[in-house]
Amino acid sequence: MTQASVEKNTAIKRISAIIDRVMESESIYQELDKNQLIQSFYTLLDKVSPQMVISLDDERLKKKVRGVMSIELFSTIFDDLTPEQIEMFNTVVERK
Repeated sequence: MTQASVEKNTAIKRISAIIDRVMESESIYQELDKNQLIQSFYTLLDKVSPQMVISLDDERLKKKVRGVMSIELFSTIFDDLTPEQIEMFNTVVERK
């Protein structure tokens, strides 16, 4: 195993542990798919140095992980809406 893949795995383990803690403490995130989140972070680590993630203290990393989780949660907001509801939403947003 290369040094880069070891670092990536180390970063993913830290991120995974933080995902678990956030999901346990904040019920809103429990509807997210942890495996899909891990995959998203795995993809992100192709663009960001795993070493940078490893060097963050737990609180800063938790804040960043929660931010990504929030984006993932927000991206599902329209999944259950009907086309009519989406149109109403768009109309309201366009007025502002």
